[in-house]
Amino acid sequence: MKDNNYLKAELTDLIQSDESTWNFIQQGSLDGIWYWDLEDPANEWMSPELWQLFGIDPATKTHSPDEWQDIIFPEDLALALKNFEAHCADPDCPYDQVVRYRHADGSIVWVRCRGLAIRDETGKPIRMLGAHTDLTAVKKSEENAREGWRAAELANSELKSFAYSVSHDMKAPANTLKLLLDEMEHLGFGAEGDEAKSILDMAQQTVARMQTQIDDILDYTSVIGLEPELEPLDLSKVAADAVAALQADILVANGEVKIGPLPWVNGAATQMNILFQNLISNGIKFRRKDVAPAVRIDANIDPVDGKVTIRFTDNGIGISEADQPRIFALFQRLHTRENFAGTGIGLPLCLRIAMIHKGTLEVASTPGEGTCFSLILPGRSGGDAK
Repeated sequence: MKDNNYLKAELTDLIQSDESTWNFIQQGSLDGIWYWDLEDPANEWMSPELWQLFGIDPATKTHSPDEWQDIIFPEDLALALKNFEAHCADPDCPYDQVVRYRHADGSIVWVRCRGLAIRDETGKPIRMLGAHTDLTAVKKSEENAREGWRAAELANSELKSFAYSVSHDMKAPANTLKLLLDEMEHLGFGAEGDEAKSILDMAQQTVARMQTQIDDILDYTSVIGLEPELEPLDLSKVAADAVAALQADILVANGEVKIGPLPWVNGAATQMNILFQNLISNGIKFRRKDVAPAVRIDANIDPVDGKVTIRFTDNGIGISEADQPRIFALFQRLHTRENFAGTGIGLPLCLRIAMIHKGTLEVASTPGEGTCFSLILPGRSGGDAK
């Protein structure tokens, strides 16, 4: 095979013999070049492209270093001169920095400025060859991204504050209303007739739903915009704690929760407990008539990428394929409150917690047979699953 080094030698000869080749290279790949006489620092040649980048007519310039130093930001000039001195003293210290210039229209031009000292036989720098690369579009894109992120953070913060404030303010009157209804019942209101008793029961049920919804909203707002510190977390303990917290509901439903071997992950214990309780509770609540609810929790670890999948499988009523996209939307309910209580916040909360943990939550279901929710999380660093 022919040595490709001949192409480099050929290109070098071409640049030396054909001015158009050199012009193409410097115009097509650079946004300006400069060549400085370090033995006579008042003389510096700057290409037309260098001045055009700043909206300046090259014909108005006299190739003096003072001219570019007048439009560079003072703090960036100090950085450039510091790096210039370091490079002249030590060729292994690169002259390479991003600096800002003032455009003729007042805007900022971001430039990556690189240079190479040309030295004599003693190693003394006698010339400096430099090149500019325009980074303005990149910097603007970065700034737009930061602004977008800051706006999103602010919106999240405002949403969290608003939702928390409203929910918190609603909690007090709801609790007061419940106390009043309890007192009315204690004083005998409703004993005089079925209609009064029915009204009192409906009022108490409505207040109970309000309190549940408020608590769920407060849970949801607690994770908006939150980036918790993730620590080694034993999911077997999380599952056991969740089952213990739901023991009364499980016993009333004559249900069963089986927990298989579960790994350790990097997680936030409080949030993961909320997720486990919601998914187990759903498996118990959305049960088929005359069928005792059963929930199984198991896991597997992908041997290739280490991802952890936790499956919550139940034998309940299932979810139709058409309805599955709706279940992770806030306040979306597939059933009436008369059939199944709930606020439509639990699954969106679970999905948000999964996303906070850099994971996701997927669903697979067959109506009349059951549902499987799969929590997919990154593996622990180093592959330690304990």
